[in-house]
Amino acid sequence: MSWKLTQSSEDIFKRRLLISFLLFVFVFVLFMGRVVDLAIINRGRLLAEFAPQVVPSYDILRAERGDILDRSGVKLATDELTFELDINPSIIDSVNLNKIKSILKSDLKFSNEELNKLFSEKSYVLVSTSVSENTKQKIDALNLRDGVVFTKTYKRVYPFGEIVSPLIGIVGADGSGLTGLELSLDDYLKGRNGRSFRTFNFAEPDVLGAPTYVLEPVKGNDVTLTIDINIQAKVYELVKKYVEEFNAKSGFAIVTDPETNEILAMVSYPSFDPTNFDKIMPNLPTTFNYEPGSVMKPIVALAALEEGKLKPDDNFYCSGSIKVKDRIISCWKKHGEEHGLTDILVNSCDVAFAQIALKLQKETLLKYFNLFGFGEKTQIELLGEEKGIVPSPRSIGDVEVANMGFGQGIAVTQIQMLSALNAIVNGGKLYVPHLIKEIKNPKGNVIYSSLPILRRTIGSETNLNLIKSAMVKVVEIGAPKAKIAGYKVMGKTGTAQKPSENGGYSHTKLIYSFFGAVPYPDPKVSVIVSINETRIPQYSTTVSAPLFSEIGTFLVKYLRIEK
Repeated sequence: MSWKLTQSSEDIFKRRLLISFLLFVFVFVLFMGRVVDLAIINRGRLLAEFAPQVVPSYDILRAERGDILDRSGVKLATDELTFELDINPSIIDSVNLNKIKSILKSDLKFSNEELNKLFSEKSYVLVSTSVSENTKQKIDALNLRDGVVFTKTYKRVYPFGEIVSPLIGIVGADGSGLTGLELSLDDYLKGRNGRSFRTFNFAEPDVLGAPTYVLEPVKGNDVTLTIDINIQAKVYELVKKYVEEFNAKSGFAIVTDPETNEILAMVSYPSFDPTNFDKIMPNLPTTFNYEPGSVMKPIVALAALEEGKLKPDDNFYCSGSIKVKDRIISCWKKHGEEHGLTDILVNSCDVAFAQIALKLQKETLLKYFNLFGFGEKTQIELLGEEKGIVPSPRSIGDVEVANMGFGQGIAVTQIQMLSALNAIVNGGKLYVPHLIKEIKNPKGNVIYSSLPILRRTIGSETNLNLIKSAMVKVVEIGAPKAKIAGYKVMGKTGTAQKPSENGGYSHTKLIYSFFGAVPYPDPKVSVIVSINETRIPQYSTTVSAPLFSEIGTFLVKYLRIEK
Protein backbone atom coordinates (compact mmCIF):
# COMPACT_ATOMS: atom_id res chain seq x y z
CA MET A 1 0.00 0.00 0.00
CA SER A 2 2.66 2.45 0.92
CA TRP A 3 4.63 1.50 -2.16
CA LYS A 4 1.68 2.45 -4.44
CA LEU A 5 1.25 5.79 -2.70
CA THR A 6 4.94 6.54 -3.17
CA GLN A 7 4.80 5.64 -6.85
CA SER A 8 1.77 7.82 -7.35
CA SER A 9 3.55 10.84 -5.80
CA GLU A 10 6.55 10.40 -8.11
CA ASP A 11 4.29 10.24 -11.16
CA ILE A 12 2.57 13.40 -10.07
CA PHE A 13 5.94 15.18 -9.63
CA LYS A 14 7.15 14.05 -13.08
CA ARG A 15 3.97 15.22 -14.74
CA ARG A 16 4.24 18.61 -13.07
CA LEU A 17 7.89 18.90 -14.10
CA LEU A 18 7.04 18.03 -17.68
CA ILE A 19 4.18 20.54 -17.75
CA SER A 20 6.49 23.23 -16.33
CA PHE A 21 9.16 22.46 -18.92
CA LEU A 22 6.68 22.51 -21.80
CA LEU A 23 5.27 25.79 -20.50
CA PHE A 24 8.79 27.25 -20.33
CA VAL A 25 9.54 26.10 -23.89
CA PHE A 26 6.27 27.60 -25.10
CA VAL A 27 7.00 30.95 -23.45
CA PHE A 28 10.57 30.92 -24.79
CA VAL A 29 9.37 30.20 -28.32
CA LEU A 30 6.84 33.04 -28.05
CA PHE A 31 9.57 35.39 -26.75
CA MET A 32 12.03 34.49 -29.51
CA GLY A 33 9.30 34.85 -32.10
CA ARG A 34 8.60 38.35 -30.88
CA VAL A 35 12.32 39.18 -30.93
CA VAL A 36 12.57 37.99 -34.55
CA ASP A 37 9.45 39.98 -35.42
CA LEU A 38 10.80 43.18 -33.87
CA ALA A 39 14.41 42.80 -34.91
CA ILE A 40 13.91 41.60 -38.48
CA ILE A 41 10.36 41.51 -39.82
CA ASN A 42 9.04 44.80 -38.44
CA ARG A 43 12.37 46.53 -37.69
CA GLY A 44 11.75 49.49 -40.01
CA ARG A 45 8.30 50.21 -38.59
CA LEU A 46 9.57 50.06 -35.02
CA LEU A 47 12.52 52.35 -35.67
CA ALA A 48 10.31 54.72 -37.60
CA GLU A 49 8.11 55.03 -34.51
CA PHE A 50 11.13 55.91 -32.38
CA ALA A 51 12.84 58.11 -35.03
CA PRO A 52 11.62 61.41 -33.55
CA GLN A 53 13.55 60.54 -30.39
CA VAL A 54 16.82 60.03 -32.31
CA VAL A 55 19.31 62.90 -32.82
CA PRO A 56 18.77 64.03 -36.42
CA SER A 57 21.54 63.78 -39.02
CA TYR A 58 23.07 66.89 -40.57
CA ASP A 59 25.07 68.06 -43.58
CA ILE A 60 28.01 70.45 -43.37
CA LEU A 61 27.38 73.71 -45.23
CA ARG A 62 30.78 74.99 -46.39
CA ALA A 63 31.45 78.62 -45.52
CA GLU A 64 32.67 80.94 -48.21
CA ARG A 65 36.33 81.90 -47.72
CA GLY A 66 37.23 85.57 -47.60
CA ASP A 67 38.71 87.28 -50.65
CA ILE A 68 42.33 88.42 -50.96
CA LEU A 69 42.39 91.78 -52.75
CA ASP A 70 45.07 94.09 -54.07
CA ARG A 71 45.27 97.66 -52.74
CA SER A 72 42.64 98.84 -55.28
CA GLY A 73 40.17 96.04 -54.54
CA VAL A 74 41.11 93.74 -57.43
CA LYS A 75 40.53 90.11 -56.45
CA LEU A 76 43.71 88.03 -56.22
CA ALA A 77 42.03 85.01 -54.60
CA THR A 78 38.30 84.39 -54.35
CA ASP A 79 35.70 81.63 -53.98
CA GLU A 80 33.59 80.48 -56.92
CA LEU A 81 30.20 78.93 -56.16
CA THR A 82 30.02 75.22 -56.99
CA PHE A 83 27.93 72.26 -55.80
CA GLU A 84 28.55 68.83 -54.35
CA LEU A 85 26.40 66.25 -56.12
CA ASP A 86 25.11 63.03 -54.48
CA ILE A 87 22.95 60.56 -56.42
CA ASN A 88 21.00 57.42 -55.46
CA PRO A 89 20.71 55.51 -58.76
CA SER A 90 18.42 52.86 -57.25
CA ILE A 91 15.44 55.25 -56.93
CA ILE A 92 15.77 57.07 -60.26
CA ASP A 93 13.98 55.67 -63.31
CA SER A 94 16.12 54.46 -66.20
CA VAL A 95 15.09 57.25 -68.59
CA ASN A 96 16.20 60.05 -66.24
CA LEU A 97 19.24 58.05 -65.18
CA ASN A 98 20.44 57.97 -68.77
CA LYS A 99 19.84 61.71 -69.09
CA ILE A 100 21.95 62.33 -65.98
CA LYS A 101 24.69 60.11 -67.36
CA SER A 102 24.71 62.13 -70.57
CA ILE A 103 24.99 65.44 -68.66
CA LEU A 104 27.82 64.16 -66.46
CA LYS A 105 29.66 62.76 -69.45
CA SER A 106 29.55 66.03 -71.39
CA ASP A 107 30.01 68.52 -68.54
CA LEU A 108 32.25 66.68 -66.08
CA LYS A 109 34.05 64.46 -68.61
CA PHE A 110 33.18 61.18 -66.90
CA SER A 111 34.02 58.04 -68.86
CA ASN A 112 31.43 55.30 -69.49
CA GLU A 113 33.36 53.01 -67.18
CA GLU A 114 33.33 55.55 -64.34
CA LEU A 115 29.60 56.21 -64.79
CA ASN A 116 28.70 52.53 -64.86
CA LYS A 117 30.59 51.98 -61.63
CA LEU A 118 28.93 54.95 -59.92
CA PHE A 119 25.44 54.06 -61.07
CA SER A 120 25.70 50.47 -59.93
CA GLU A 121 25.42 51.63 -56.31
CA LYS A 122 22.21 50.91 -54.36
CA SER A 123 22.40 53.94 -52.10
CA TYR A 124 23.56 57.56 -52.24
CA VAL A 125 27.01 58.01 -53.79
CA LEU A 126 29.18 61.13 -54.09
CA VAL A 127 29.52 62.02 -57.77
CA SER A 128 31.49 65.31 -57.64
CA THR A 129 32.43 68.14 -55.27
CA SER A 130 32.73 70.81 -57.99
CA VAL A 131 29.59 70.84 -60.13
CA SER A 132 28.99 74.19 -61.83
CA GLU A 133 25.74 76.10 -61.52
CA ASN A 134 25.12 75.52 -65.24
CA THR A 135 25.36 71.72 -64.80
CA LYS A 136 23.11 71.91 -61.74
CA GLN A 137 20.45 73.72 -63.74
CA LYS A 138 20.50 70.98 -66.40
CA ILE A 139 19.89 68.26 -63.80
CA ASP A 140 17.31 70.37 -61.95
CA ALA A 141 15.39 70.69 -65.22
CA LEU A 142 14.63 66.94 -65.05
CA ASN A 143 12.31 67.73 -62.10
CA LEU A 144 13.27 64.63 -60.10
CA ARG A 145 11.41 64.26 -56.81
CA ASP A 146 14.15 62.24 -55.16
CA GLY A 147 17.49 60.58 -55.73
CA VAL A 148 19.52 63.74 -56.43
CA VAL A 149 20.96 66.03 -53.74
CA PHE A 150 22.98 69.21 -54.39
CA THR A 151 24.97 70.82 -51.57
CA LYS A 152 26.40 74.31 -52.00
CA THR A 153 30.19 74.47 -51.79
CA TYR A 154 33.02 76.63 -53.15
CA LYS A 155 36.11 76.33 -55.32
CA ARG A 156 39.09 78.65 -54.75
CA VAL A 157 40.16 80.53 -57.87
CA TYR A 158 43.18 82.75 -58.55
CA PRO A 159 42.54 85.21 -61.40
CA PHE A 160 46.21 86.19 -61.82
CA GLY A 161 47.68 82.69 -61.61
CA GLU A 162 51.45 82.37 -61.52
CA ILE A 163 52.04 86.14 -61.37
CA VAL A 164 51.34 86.13 -57.64
CA SER A 165 51.01 82.46 -56.60
CA PRO A 166 54.24 82.07 -54.53
CA LEU A 167 53.07 85.03 -52.43
CA ILE A 168 49.32 84.33 -52.26
CA GLY A 169 49.72 80.54 -51.91
CA ILE A 170 47.01 77.89 -52.23
CA VAL A 171 44.34 76.10 -50.20
CA GLY A 172 43.82 72.37 -49.69
CA ALA A 173 40.85 70.19 -50.62
CA ASP A 174 39.13 71.16 -47.36
CA GLY A 175 39.47 74.87 -48.12
CA SER A 176 42.17 75.54 -45.50
CA GLY A 177 45.32 77.51 -46.38
CA LEU A 178 48.39 75.46 -47.27
CA THR A 179 51.03 78.00 -48.33
CA GLY A 180 51.69 81.72 -48.64
CA LEU A 181 49.21 84.28 -47.39
CA GLU A 182 46.42 81.69 -47.65
CA LEU A 183 48.17 79.86 -44.80
CA SER A 184 49.49 82.88 -42.89
CA LEU A 185 46.06 84.56 -42.80
CA ASP A 186 43.97 81.39 -42.61
CA ASP A 187 42.37 82.33 -39.29
CA TYR A 188 41.06 85.55 -40.84
CA LEU A 189 40.10 84.17 -44.24
CA LYS A 190 38.29 80.99 -43.26
CA GLY A 191 34.61 81.32 -42.43
CA ARG A 192 32.44 79.37 -39.99
CA ASN A 193 30.76 76.34 -41.53
CA GLY A 194 27.01 75.91 -41.13
CA ARG A 195 24.85 72.79 -40.68
CA SER A 196 21.65 71.59 -42.31
CA PHE A 197 19.79 69.23 -39.96
CA ARG A 198 17.55 66.55 -41.50
CA THR A 199 14.87 64.10 -40.36
CA PHE A 200 15.90 60.50 -40.89
CA ASN A 201 13.35 57.75 -41.59
CA PHE A 202 14.82 54.43 -40.46
CA ALA A 203 12.15 52.59 -42.42
CA GLU A 204 13.56 54.13 -45.61
CA PRO A 205 17.25 54.81 -44.91
CA ASP A 206 18.04 55.48 -48.60
CA VAL A 207 15.65 58.41 -48.79
CA LEU A 208 16.98 61.72 -47.47
CA GLY A 209 14.52 63.76 -45.47
CA ALA A 210 13.91 67.46 -45.93
CA PRO A 211 15.99 69.91 -43.83
CA THR A 212 14.26 70.75 -40.55
CA TYR A 213 16.70 73.44 -39.37
CA VAL A 214 19.54 75.27 -41.09
CA LEU A 215 22.43 76.95 -39.26
CA GLU A 216 23.70 79.31 -41.94
CA PRO A 217 27.45 79.45 -42.68
CA VAL A 218 29.36 82.70 -42.10
CA LYS A 219 31.77 83.99 -44.74
CA GLY A 220 35.40 84.67 -43.83
CA ASN A 221 37.00 88.12 -43.66
CA ASP A 222 38.27 89.92 -46.74
CA VAL A 223 41.96 90.88 -46.69
CA THR A 224 43.21 93.87 -48.69
CA LEU A 225 46.93 93.84 -49.42
CA THR A 226 49.36 96.68 -50.07
CA ILE A 227 50.23 94.94 -53.37
CA ASP A 228 49.38 96.74 -56.61
CA ILE A 229 48.58 94.01 -59.14
CA ASN A 230 49.61 96.20 -62.09
CA ILE A 231 53.07 96.70 -60.58
CA GLN A 232 53.21 93.01 -59.61
CA ALA A 233 52.39 91.91 -63.17
CA LYS A 234 54.95 94.20 -64.79
CA VAL A 235 57.75 93.26 -62.40
CA TYR A 236 56.93 89.56 -62.86
CA GLU A 237 57.06 89.98 -66.64
CA LEU A 238 60.49 91.64 -66.51
CA VAL A 239 62.03 89.27 -63.94
CA LYS A 240 60.85 86.30 -66.01
CA LYS A 241 62.32 87.88 -69.16
CA TYR A 242 65.75 88.36 -67.58
CA VAL A 243 65.85 84.88 -66.02
CA GLU A 244 65.05 83.30 -69.38
CA GLU A 245 67.33 85.62 -71.36
CA PHE A 246 70.36 84.82 -69.17
CA ASN A 247 69.41 81.18 -68.56
CA ALA A 248 69.39 81.80 -64.81
CA LYS A 249 68.11 79.48 -62.10
CA SER A 250 65.73 82.02 -60.59
CA GLY A 251 64.91 85.67 -60.10
CA PHE A 252 63.13 87.63 -57.39
CA ALA A 253 62.25 91.24 -56.68
CA ILE A 254 60.44 93.56 -54.26
CA VAL A 255 59.01 97.05 -54.78
CA THR A 256 58.25 99.23 -51.74
CA ASP A 257 57.41 102.67 -50.53
CA PRO A 258 60.73 103.29 -48.70
CA GLU A 259 59.16 105.79 -46.34
CA THR A 260 56.98 103.12 -44.69
CA ASN A 261 58.35 99.81 -46.04
CA GLU A 262 54.91 99.12 -47.54
CA ILE A 263 55.24 96.42 -50.21
CA LEU A 264 53.84 97.22 -53.66
CA ALA A 265 55.08 94.06 -55.38
CA MET A 266 56.81 90.84 -54.35
CA VAL A 267 57.83 88.60 -57.24
CA SER A 268 59.37 85.15 -57.38
CA TYR A 269 60.28 83.21 -60.52
CA PRO A 270 59.99 80.33 -61.40
CA SER A 271 56.40 80.28 -60.26
CA PHE A 272 53.50 77.81 -60.60
CA ASP A 273 49.88 77.60 -61.71
CA PRO A 274 47.89 77.52 -58.43
CA THR A 275 45.11 75.44 -60.01
CA ASN A 276 47.27 72.89 -61.84
CA PHE A 277 50.78 72.22 -60.58
CA ASP A 278 53.30 69.45 -60.03
CA LYS A 279 55.42 71.41 -57.57
CA ILE A 280 54.75 74.38 -55.29
CA MET A 281 57.48 76.99 -55.75
CA PRO A 282 58.66 79.00 -52.72
CA ASN A 283 58.37 82.74 -52.22
CA LEU A 284 62.08 83.51 -52.67
CA PRO A 285 62.14 87.10 -51.31
CA THR A 286 61.33 85.81 -47.81
CA THR A 287 62.57 82.19 -47.82
CA PHE A 288 65.88 82.20 -49.73
CA ASN A 289 69.06 82.86 -47.74
CA TYR A 290 71.94 84.18 -49.85
CA GLU A 291 75.15 86.12 -49.46
CA PRO A 292 74.34 89.64 -50.73
CA GLY A 293 77.75 90.83 -51.90
CA SER A 294 78.47 94.50 -52.53
CA VAL A 295 74.90 95.68 -52.02
CA MET A 296 75.84 95.44 -48.32
CA LYS A 297 78.55 98.13 -48.66
CA PRO A 298 76.33 101.16 -47.85
CA ILE A 299 75.52 99.49 -44.50
CA VAL A 300 79.21 98.93 -43.71
CA ALA A 301 80.07 102.47 -44.81
CA LEU A 302 77.46 104.00 -42.51
CA ALA A 303 78.71 101.90 -39.59
CA ALA A 304 82.26 103.13 -40.17
CA LEU A 305 81.17 106.77 -40.50
CA GLU A 306 79.12 106.54 -37.30
CA GLU A 307 82.00 104.93 -35.38
CA GLY A 308 84.63 107.38 -36.67
CA LYS A 309 86.51 104.64 -38.54
CA LEU A 310 85.92 106.28 -41.92
CA LYS A 311 86.04 109.89 -43.03
CA PRO A 312 84.34 111.04 -46.24
CA ASP A 313 87.67 112.07 -47.77
CA ASP A 314 89.81 109.08 -46.71
CA ASN A 315 92.13 107.76 -49.41
CA PHE A 316 92.57 104.09 -50.33
CA TYR A 317 94.77 102.13 -52.66
CA CYS A 318 93.58 98.95 -54.35
CA SER A 319 96.30 96.71 -55.79
CA GLY A 320 93.70 94.14 -56.79
CA SER A 321 93.99 92.14 -53.58
CA ILE A 322 94.67 92.30 -49.86
CA LYS A 323 96.42 89.84 -47.57
CA VAL A 324 94.57 89.07 -44.33
CA LYS A 325 96.38 86.64 -42.06
CA ASP A 326 97.38 83.80 -44.39
CA ARG A 327 94.70 84.52 -47.01
CA ILE A 328 94.77 86.59 -50.17
CA ILE A 329 91.42 88.30 -50.73
CA SER A 330 90.99 89.52 -54.29
CA CYS A 331 89.04 92.49 -55.55
CA TRP A 332 87.00 92.15 -58.74
CA LYS A 333 89.32 94.74 -60.33
CA LYS A 334 92.56 96.64 -59.62
CA HIS A 335 91.41 100.20 -58.91
CA GLY A 336 94.66 101.85 -57.83
CA GLU A 337 94.27 105.13 -55.92
CA GLU A 338 90.77 105.90 -54.64
CA HIS A 339 89.77 109.19 -53.10
CA GLY A 340 87.02 109.23 -50.52
CA LEU A 341 83.75 107.49 -49.81
CA THR A 342 82.22 108.17 -53.21
CA ASP A 343 85.12 106.55 -55.09
CA ILE A 344 85.07 103.31 -53.12
CA LEU A 345 81.30 102.97 -53.46
CA VAL A 346 81.32 103.80 -57.19
CA ASN A 347 84.19 101.34 -57.75
CA SER A 348 82.59 98.85 -55.34
CA CYS A 349 86.09 98.12 -54.11
CA ASP A 350 86.37 94.95 -52.04
CA VAL A 351 89.86 95.82 -50.80
CA ALA A 352 88.73 99.17 -49.36
CA PHE A 353 85.70 97.65 -47.61
CA ALA A 354 87.75 94.78 -46.25
CA GLN A 355 90.07 97.37 -44.67
CA ILE A 356 87.08 99.33 -43.29
CA ALA A 357 85.57 96.18 -41.76
CA LEU A 358 88.90 95.32 -40.09
CA LYS A 359 89.03 98.83 -38.61
CA LEU A 360 85.52 98.39 -37.22
CA GLN A 361 86.46 94.98 -35.74
CA LYS A 362 84.04 92.12 -35.47
CA GLU A 363 82.03 93.18 -32.42
CA THR A 364 81.16 96.59 -33.89
CA LEU A 365 80.49 95.24 -37.37
CA LEU A 366 78.14 92.58 -36.01
CA LYS A 367 76.44 95.18 -33.81
CA TYR A 368 75.46 97.19 -36.89
CA PHE A 369 74.34 94.09 -38.76
CA ASN A 370 72.03 93.40 -35.83
CA LEU A 371 70.84 97.01 -35.72
CA PHE A 372 69.79 96.76 -39.36
CA GLY A 373 67.84 93.58 -38.66
CA PHE A 374 70.09 90.91 -40.10
CA GLY A 375 70.00 87.56 -38.35
CA GLU A 376 66.37 87.92 -37.27
CA LYS A 377 62.99 87.79 -38.99
CA THR A 378 61.60 91.07 -40.26
CA GLN A 379 58.14 90.27 -38.78
CA ILE A 380 56.46 90.48 -42.19
CA GLU A 381 53.00 88.83 -42.23
CA LEU A 382 54.22 85.62 -43.89
CA LEU A 383 54.86 82.28 -42.22
CA GLY A 384 58.05 80.47 -43.18
CA GLU A 385 60.23 83.58 -43.30
CA GLU A 386 63.94 82.83 -42.98
CA LYS A 387 66.09 84.97 -40.68
CA GLY A 388 69.40 84.82 -42.51
CA ILE A 389 72.73 83.81 -40.99
CA VAL A 390 74.92 86.17 -38.97
CA PRO A 391 77.90 84.40 -37.38
CA SER A 392 78.66 84.78 -33.70
CA PRO A 393 81.79 86.72 -32.67
CA ARG A 394 83.35 83.51 -31.28
CA SER A 395 83.21 81.75 -34.65
CA ILE A 396 84.96 84.37 -36.81
CA GLY A 397 88.38 85.95 -37.17
CA ASP A 398 89.92 88.69 -39.30
CA VAL A 399 89.49 86.80 -42.59
CA GLU A 400 85.76 86.41 -42.02
CA VAL A 401 85.43 90.05 -40.89
CA ALA A 402 87.19 91.26 -44.05
CA ASN A 403 84.84 89.17 -46.20
CA MET A 404 81.75 90.49 -44.42
CA GLY A 405 82.92 94.02 -45.24
CA PHE A 406 81.86 93.40 -48.85
CA GLY A 407 78.86 91.20 -48.15
CA GLN A 408 80.32 87.68 -48.16
CA GLY A 409 80.23 85.33 -45.16
CA ILE A 410 76.85 86.65 -44.07
CA ALA A 411 73.50 85.42 -45.39
CA VAL A 412 70.37 87.52 -45.72
CA THR A 413 66.93 87.36 -47.24
CA GLN A 414 65.92 89.86 -49.87
CA ILE A 415 63.28 91.40 -47.63
CA GLN A 416 65.94 91.96 -44.92
CA MET A 417 68.32 93.57 -47.41
CA LEU A 418 65.64 95.86 -48.81
CA SER A 419 64.42 96.92 -45.35
CA ALA A 420 67.98 97.79 -44.31
CA LEU A 421 68.71 99.81 -47.48
CA ASN A 422 65.36 101.56 -47.20
CA ALA A 423 66.56 102.75 -43.78
CA ILE A 424 69.58 104.30 -45.50
CA VAL A 425 67.60 106.22 -48.14
CA ASN A 426 64.63 107.26 -45.94
CA GLY A 427 66.70 109.01 -43.28
CA GLY A 428 67.64 106.14 -40.95
CA LYS A 429 64.19 104.69 -40.14
CA LEU A 430 64.06 100.88 -40.02
CA TYR A 431 60.43 99.84 -40.50
CA VAL A 432 58.77 96.44 -40.31
CA PRO A 433 57.81 95.51 -43.89
CA HIS A 434 54.11 94.94 -44.34
CA LEU A 435 51.78 93.36 -46.90
CA ILE A 436 48.37 93.85 -45.27
CA LYS A 437 46.52 97.12 -45.78
CA GLU A 438 43.29 96.23 -43.98
CA ILE A 439 40.93 93.40 -43.04
CA LYS A 440 37.12 93.67 -43.24
CA ASN A 441 34.54 91.37 -41.70
CA PRO A 442 31.58 90.02 -43.77
CA LYS A 443 29.52 93.10 -42.85
CA GLY A 444 32.16 95.37 -44.39
CA ASN A 445 33.48 96.73 -41.10
CA VAL A 446 37.24 97.26 -40.85
CA ILE A 447 38.60 95.05 -38.07
CA TYR A 448 42.30 95.72 -38.77
CA SER A 449 44.11 98.57 -40.47
CA SER A 450 47.89 98.57 -40.75
CA LEU A 451 50.13 101.42 -39.67
CA PRO A 452 53.89 101.76 -40.20
CA ILE A 453 55.83 100.11 -37.37
CA LEU A 454 59.14 101.80 -36.65
CA ARG A 455 61.67 99.41 -35.14
CA ARG A 456 64.47 101.87 -34.60
CA THR A 457 66.32 104.87 -36.06
CA ILE A 458 69.92 104.37 -37.17
CA GLY A 459 72.58 106.89 -38.15
CA SER A 460 72.99 110.65 -38.17
CA GLU A 461 71.46 112.82 -40.86
CA THR A 462 74.91 114.00 -41.97
CA ASN A 463 76.31 110.53 -42.50
CA LEU A 464 73.13 109.22 -44.14
CA ASN A 465 73.23 112.11 -46.61
CA LEU A 466 76.84 111.27 -47.45
CA ILE A 467 75.87 107.70 -48.26
CA LYS A 468 72.83 108.79 -50.31
CA SER A 469 74.90 111.26 -52.33
CA ALA A 470 77.52 108.60 -53.05
CA MET A 471 74.79 106.15 -54.15
CA VAL A 472 73.67 108.67 -56.79
CA LYS A 473 77.21 108.63 -58.21
CA VAL A 474 77.16 104.81 -58.17
CA VAL A 475 74.36 104.93 -60.75
CA GLU A 476 75.69 107.86 -62.75
CA ILE A 477 79.27 106.56 -63.00
CA GLY A 478 79.52 102.95 -61.82
CA ALA A 479 76.27 101.46 -63.12
CA PRO A 480 74.93 103.69 -65.90
CA LYS A 481 72.63 100.90 -67.16
CA ALA A 482 70.57 101.46 -64.00
CA LYS A 483 69.69 105.05 -64.95
CA ILE A 484 66.12 106.25 -65.29
CA ALA A 485 65.88 109.08 -67.79
CA GLY A 486 65.25 112.43 -66.14
CA TYR A 487 65.61 111.18 -62.57
CA LYS A 488 68.38 111.07 -59.98
CA VAL A 489 68.61 107.50 -58.71
CA MET A 490 70.31 106.20 -55.59
CA GLY A 491 71.60 102.68 -56.16
CA LYS A 492 74.07 99.93 -55.40
CA THR A 493 75.14 96.84 -57.28
CA GLY A 494 76.00 93.48 -55.77
CA THR A 495 77.68 90.51 -57.46
CA ALA A 496 78.05 87.78 -54.84
CA GLN A 497 79.90 84.50 -55.16
CA LYS A 498 77.98 81.45 -53.97
CA PRO A 499 79.70 78.99 -51.62
CA SER A 500 81.34 76.07 -53.41
CA GLU A 501 80.52 72.47 -52.51
CA ASN A 502 84.25 71.84 -52.11
CA GLY A 503 84.83 74.80 -49.80
CA GLY A 504 85.55 78.42 -50.58
CA TYR A 505 83.57 80.30 -53.20
CA SER A 506 82.60 79.53 -56.77
CA HIS A 507 83.80 81.83 -59.58
CA THR A 508 80.93 80.86 -61.87
CA LYS A 509 77.91 80.49 -59.56
CA LEU A 510 76.95 84.06 -58.76
CA ILE A 511 73.95 86.09 -57.56
CA TYR A 512 73.46 89.50 -59.21
CA SER A 513 71.59 92.11 -57.18
CA PHE A 514 70.70 95.76 -57.52
CA PHE A 515 69.00 98.12 -55.09
CA GLY A 516 67.68 101.43 -56.32
CA ALA A 517 65.51 104.26 -54.95
CA VAL A 518 64.05 107.22 -56.84
CA PRO A 519 64.07 110.18 -56.79
CA TYR A 520 67.02 111.56 -54.84
CA PRO A 521 67.01 112.87 -52.14
CA ASP A 522 63.47 111.93 -51.00
CA PRO A 523 62.58 108.66 -52.71
CA LYS A 524 58.97 107.64 -53.34
CA VAL A 525 59.71 104.10 -54.47
CA SER A 526 62.50 101.57 -53.99
CA VAL A 527 63.30 98.33 -55.78
CA ILE A 528 65.58 95.38 -55.15
CA VAL A 529 66.16 92.73 -57.81
CA SER A 530 68.23 89.54 -57.72
CA ILE A 531 69.07 87.11 -60.52
CA ASN A 532 70.42 83.79 -59.32
CA GLU A 533 73.17 81.93 -61.16
CA THR A 534 73.21 82.69 -64.87
CA ARG A 535 74.49 79.99 -67.22
CA ILE A 536 77.38 82.25 -68.32
CA PRO A 537 78.94 84.39 -65.55
CA GLN A 538 78.07 88.10 -65.76
CA TYR A 539 78.27 91.25 -63.63
CA SER A 540 75.40 92.91 -61.83
CA THR A 541 76.02 96.00 -63.98
CA THR A 542 74.96 93.97 -67.04
CA VAL A 543 72.16 91.87 -65.49
CA SER A 544 70.42 93.35 -62.46
CA ALA A 545 71.17 97.04 -63.17
CA PRO A 546 69.31 97.13 -66.53
CA LEU A 547 66.50 95.06 -65.02
CA PHE A 548 66.12 97.70 -62.32
CA SER A 549 66.14 100.44 -64.96
CA GLU A 550 63.24 98.82 -66.85
CA ILE A 551 61.25 98.36 -63.65
CA GLY A 552 62.05 101.88 -62.45
CA THR A 553 61.12 103.48 -65.78
CA PHE A 554 57.70 101.83 -65.56
CA LEU A 555 57.23 102.83 -61.91
CA VAL A 556 57.96 106.54 -62.27
CA LYS A 557 55.37 106.76 -65.05
CA TYR A 558 52.76 104.52 -63.43
CA LEU A 559 53.05 106.17 -60.00
CA ARG A 560 53.46 109.64 -61.58
CA ILE A 561 56.55 110.39 -59.54
CA GLU A 562 57.79 113.94 -59.92
CA LYS A 563 61.38 114.49 -60.98
